[in-house]
Formats: sequence, structure tokens, C-alpha cells
Amino acid sequence: MNFGLPKRRQPASRATLQNPGRAVLEDFSVPDAGWETLAGLVKVVVQGQQELLEVDAEFGPKVLQPDGGTTFFEFHNINAAQRSEVELPQKRWKDYTSSEKKVMAHLAAKKNQQMRSWVAPQAGQLDLIAQRQAAVEAEEREVARLADRCKVERARPPIFWPGVSMEAVMGNHQKLCVGLFYAIEFPWTAQMLEDFGPSWLTDAFHRAGSLEKSNRVISMRIDKSVKITAGNNAGKFVFDVRYAKDRSSLHTKLFAKVPFPMTHETKQDRISSSVLKWGMDFFEINTYRLAETTLPMKTPKFYFGDISPESSNYILITERVPFVDMDGRKKGCELKPFEIEGPYDKCKDWELRGSAKEYYTIIMQASAKIAAADKSGDMGTQEFLGVSFAKPAGSPDRPEQWGVNPSAASGGAPQATQSKLKAAVQFFSETAAVVFPAYVKRKEFIDKFMSTMMTLSAYSAEIEWWKHQDSDFVALAHANLNVDNAYFWRDEEGQLDCGVLDWGGFGAGCLGHKIWWYLNCAEWDTIEQHLRHLIDIFVATYRDCGGPALDADVVERMVKITCLSNLMFMVSAVPDCLRQCPAKEWATIRDRHDPRISENIGGKSTLRTTLRVMDNGLRMIEELQADQTLRDWIKEFWVEKNGRQPKSDDIIFG
Repeated sequence: MNFGLPKRRQPASRATLQNPGRAVLEDFSVPDAGWETLAGLVKVVVQGQQELLEVDAEFGPKVLQPDGGTTFFEFHNINAAQRSEVELPQKRWKDYTSSEKKVMAHLAAKKNQQMRSWVAPQAGQLDLIAQRQAAVEAEEREVARLADRCKVERARPPIFWPGVSMEAVMGNHQKLCVGLFYAIEFPWTAQMLEDFGPSWLTDAFHRAGSLEKSNRVISMRIDKSVKITAGNNAGKFVFDVRYAKDRSSLHTKLFAKVPFPMTHETKQDRISSSVLKWGMDFFEINTYRLAETTLPMKTPKFYFGDISPESSNYILITERVPFVDMDGRKKGCELKPFEIEGPYDKCKDWELRGSAKEYYTIIMQASAKIAAADKSGDMGTQEFLGVSFAKPAGSPDRPEQWGVNPSAASGGAPQATQSKLKAAVQFFSETAAVVFPAYVKRKEFIDKFMSTMMTLSAYSAEIEWWKHQDSDFVALAHANLNVDNAYFWRDEEGQLDCGVLDWGGFGAGCLGHKIWWYLNCAEWDTIEQHLRHLIDIFVATYRDCGGPALDADVVERMVKITCLSNLMFMVSAVPDCLRQCPAKEWATIRDRHDPRISENIGGKSTLRTTLRVMDNGLRMIEELQADQTLRDWIKEFWVEKNGRQPKSDDIIFG
């Protein structure tokens, strides 16, 4: 199984344990701290004789009854004449201190020893060992079956996302609904999760197959000391849990992802993720639910996830990645092997603990392995993948499904596009010019920008159709594997590796398109100096791991044209940029590191991301000639290969 965190060899336990007949025995000499989560058979010495005592992690010791049965030990079990001068307060076993538990265990063992002399023979200690052994073996079988969780989920009928309307989100975002996957109501805020409590978590984990039926969550606590503001699509928080029966593969520190609330600061982001980014949250949960154990790299372990198409609310619960720098980078602090770096934030690559080239190389390799696992069949059959994850908008032999239109601008009315572009020109050449290269103010560049982007819009649908023509270039891929959607560590030799998270919108798509979306938040120097190297790494890894051989020149063309399409998204985001940082504020901003634009605004990195991606797109036109790449594509694909006439200026400009 590939889910979870990087593992190192664990030292053998120093506790002295006995194991007659594979029964679990804990020595009474266990340090006090060990009594916090102790469960199983405990060897207690009473009046010079050893007594086996069965302890439940939540309810405490079991004591014999006159009929040979057992019950959980409570103080009313003790004869008043036998009570000691020290009485423990009447509370639940799990709330006792370690010392109190130790005293309770001794009193329970003493009672059992007294009862054993006249209770029926079947209550002997050998029978207790045998019963416990059988219970342990049953639990082991149950835990082993958890490894097949994804297999069990894949055997279920496919579950589809029906979509959700703007009206449904606005009207139902506070409505408690049943989820698509596990048919139970679920919380979608930290406070609601706290209110639902351990019993709901137990039921949810049982339904998801992440916790054995013989185990349960006995307590949970929201960790309010940790504030997570990274990301632009969801709210996030962390919490701690305790289980009745601890084991190494159960995580007690968990992470939850929930929708943004409908507040003034996050309303637009909520609508974007729930409605405009069709099915993004559904596909993230489905990826963890179905593919956790088949992904070719590590990802946080899935515990539960569900979503409602009626309200668009959802919750995703996974293990928490133990980032070492949750409160900011610890300058000068060397990390130990397998410690998790970060977390890194989007568009802040200067925080990386090594060269950007090294990190993006690892990202290219990870993404290529996913694509290759699709092609090799390791992720499942094409039929299964097609109904489980996002897929292209149409068939390569059906251009009309993509909106191809030889006689019109397929990206929208030219007048409306031109208006948006003019607003963008004013933004990057005047209002916010301080954070962009000086050449963006020149008339020659502005004319080139306007012509390139109007042409791009005119061929928008045709470009998407072209990118999905050859199935070799279309495969499963993460939607935006930037550095903030991976977690990094180094092994004993200093070799960098990564796991992947944030699977929103996971599905099949053009690989050249995806590569740009992994690089679009990088520093321009990284793109300018290493773009071809990173493309070559992706192509080589894809081939070596079972995928077909790709023409790197074609991939590069896809990357550059996708960059222009991404730039058009940033053009549309200019009004939001001015809402987050009004024009009057820009008058006193001196560089891109001004906290008014470099830090998260309203808990989101949207402004910083828009500026970084826009800068990369403008530079791609001027410094890596993406405008010429677009003209070459029109000539070679649209005209020569498809026998079409170039779209006229009347079509392009209106």
C-alpha cells in the first residue's frame, strides 16, 4: 500500500512482554504513562501471586461475577469493609490518570483473585487467555481486511456527480443533508464536527472501512492552536482523536477539509469551487475513496469523506501530514531524514529548502508516474476510470462536442473579450506596473498582447479539441500539482522525495496542459531556465513507467498554448484583484513582496497567485515567444492538417 507518510525502520520496543499462546500480555511494571492507552491482558501481582486482568481501553478492567461471567469494574463492586482510605473520584475509566488506573487495576485484580476460589472452573486464567487469544485473532483478521478498503469500494456500483446549481448552493448551504457515498448526515464545519462528536466519527470511519468494527473513537478535540490559511478552494482544520484500541496504523492526529462559508470574504471562492469548478470536491473525495492504494506515490490516509449534491457541502478527513514548520520556517534548522518539510505556500518558492529545479523535477516524476499507471492499467480498467474520475469534455472525433466553430470566435463574443483585455492592460501597465517587467508598458508589447489573446479566444474550443486528439497525450493527472499540493522529505542519503495531496478535480486530461498547471505558480527564472528539462523529465518518466513515448516538442507547444489560456483566466480575475487591493493602495506599493499583495488576503492566496501567474504568462509571450507558438499551431494544425481557412480578422476582432 502506498498511502500515508514516509516510513523509517522503527526500533524494537524496550518493554518486557510475555506472550503465552499469542495472547497479548502487558507487564504491570509498565511506566505510568503506558496506562493511558493500555488494553488487553495485564499481569498484576496480588499478595505474591500473578493475576491476569483484562482491560478495555475505554471502560477499564473486567471483574468476575458469581455466575462466571464478567462485568466492568466500578467502585460499587467493592464491599464497603474492603475499601481503602483512599477513594478515587467517581468518573469514567478513560478520564482517570495513569496512577489512578494503576490503583483501580490492582483493586480489580484483587477482587478477581478472591472470586476465583469459588467461581465455576471455566473462569480460570487459562480460559481467559484462550478467550483473549481468540478475540485478538479475530481483531487481527478484521484489521487485515481494512487493507482491502479500496477494493471493497471499487466493487460498489459507480457513484456519479449530478452537479449542483447556483440556486441550490445559495439556498441549501446551511442544510443538513445525507452524503452521496455513505448515506449519513455529516458535519461541514469544525464546530459541527465537535458537536457530532466521537460517536459520529466512529460510525463514519466504520462505514468508510477505515476503522475496524471492534474499535471506536472515544474522544476528539479540535486543535484551535493550528490555523491553516493555505489554498483558495476550501476551509481546513486539524483535530486529535483517541481510539478504544490503539495500533500503529491508526492516526490520532487528523486533518479535515470543508467548504468555505458563505461570508463576504469567501463567498465567491465557495461558488467557484462548488459550481464553476464542476465536481472538483466530489472527485477529490472519490480519488481517496477509490485510488488511495493504487496511486504510485504516498498520499495521506483516507478516513472519511462525503458530499451532498443538494447543498454542495462536504467533509474530507485524512491523516494529518506532520509538517515541521507549521508556524513558519525554522531558519537554520536542519531536518532529520524523513521529517516533512513545510508546509510550502503557493507562489512562495523562495521558501523551498533546496533548488526549485530539484523540487519541480520530483513533481514532474510524480505526475508522470500517475499518467503511466493509467496507461499500464495499474490504476484500473479504462471503463472503471472513465466512470470514477473527471474526463475530457468530448470525443476526439467529435469536434462539435468541444464547441469547434470555423466561422466564429469559439471563446466568446470578441467585444466582451476585448473589453476584459483592455482592463487587464490598464492593470498590468499602469495600476500594478511595479510588479511586472518594464516592457509591458510599451505599445509594441501591448499590441502583441491584444492580438495574441484575441486570437487565442477565437480558437479557444479548437485548441482544447487539438490538445485531446492523440490519446497518448491524454491520461490521469493531478489538476494543479504546485509545491503546496505536495509534501517533501529527504532520506538518509539526502535524496528528495514527495507525497501528493489535494486531489480536487482529479481525472484524465491533456498532459501538456497539466504540466503548465504544475509550473504556473513557479518563479519565472525556474520556467525560463528549466522548462525543457522539466518537460524531458516528464516524458522520460512517463515512458519508463509504462506510458507511451511522447514527442517533447509537441508537449512544449501544448504547455505554451495552455499558458496563454491560463493567462486569459487571470485577465478575467483583474476585477477581483482590485477588490482585494484597490487601485489607491497600489500607488504606495513598491515591489511584489509588499505584504498587501504577497500575504494571504482573507485567508486565501488568490491575489498573490493571480499576480504570479499573470507575470509568467506575459513573460511567456515576450521572452519565450508563445505568440509565435500560437501562430505556428494555427498554420500547422488548423490550416494544413485540417484543411481549414484561418479565421479572419472580422471573426477574431469582431
